Amino acid sequence: MFDFLYSIFGFLFRILYQFINNYGLALLIFTLFFRLILLPSTIHQQKSTAKTVRLQPKLKRIREKYQDYTPAERNQKIQEETNELYQREGYNAMTSSCMPLLFQLPILWGLYGVVREPLKYVLEIPKDLVNTLATVAKTTLGLTGNSAAYAESAAIANLDEILKKIPATAAKYPEAIEKIRNFDFTVFGIDLGAIPQFSTLKNLGSASTEAKVLLLIPLLSFATSMLTSVLTQVRQKKNNPGGMENAQMMGCMMLTMPLMSLWFTFQFPAGMGMYWILSNVLAFFQTLILGRVYAPRKTIAKLMVDETIERRSYEKTITSVSKTDAE
Repeated sequence: MFDFLYSIFGFLFRILYQFINNYGLALLIFTLFFRLILLPSTIHQQKSTAKTVRLQPKLKRIREKYQDYTPAERNQKIQEETNELYQREGYNAMTSSCMPLLFQLPILWGLYGVVREPLKYVLEIPKDLVNTLATVAKTTLGLTGNSAAYAESAAIANLDEILKKIPATAAKYPEAIEKIRNFDFTVFGIDLGAIPQFSTLKNLGSASTEAKVLLLIPLLSFATSMLTSVLTQVRQKKNNPGGMENAQMMGCMMLTMPLMSLWFTFQFPAGMGMYWILSNVLAFFQTLILGRVYAPRKTIAKLMVDETIERRSYEKTITSVSKTDAE
């Protein structure tokens, strides 16, 4: 299943890279492309936010209606009426909040394969050469555990050292070797196949410059994700002040994605983190723009107009049918 997904993403990324011949710019366009694909789900989420604002008075009345009941009965009645309200209004709280994240998962997994195995999926190097380079990279560089999974990236970064171990194989594939040699797998000097390490924080004084620069990936990932989360919560408080009773829960949710982003970028190659950062920046501006275009008040007004038109059309149909039956 994942090989099929990796092949699709590898094909898309390969076209971009061959056309642009710049890995960093290809990654930016790649991120922008999938942000545009996710745009409909983001718009749906924005409209769902407007529905949430509109439903707040009704939810408040439901809670007040059963305030004199026992806790067990009150919770049951409120849950039942809330579900009925959601069903009538066509609102699904789970889908509205989780859909954009669910759509991102296949993208992240597809990109993971492209970053982990660039020789195979981006450059289309012959399989036996890729296997040989990866195997020699593991033994020569002493790659074990999680690092061994990214042997292709290590082979690119240490190509000359590895080729000395396999002169016959190198002589057999001169064009492929030259293609690898010309492949720049870095952005701003950051090796996108390298993985940021927590240990760098503990030994910051003695850490190499490359290791320190690599730390920018998880730090920027956390910062950009936090910025988007703060913006989202500020807008929710502004548009729906009556729906912020569970401030503690909202605060927890605000930290969830940034912390997940921080952990995520310490577990995977820098290329994944770079995508995460670019995606967060684009999401921030997307939130600003959609917040204006699909402001809850405007969206609610449009919903009310549409519902009024639909109701009047239904009433006219009923009246017309009644007259026909009377005749």
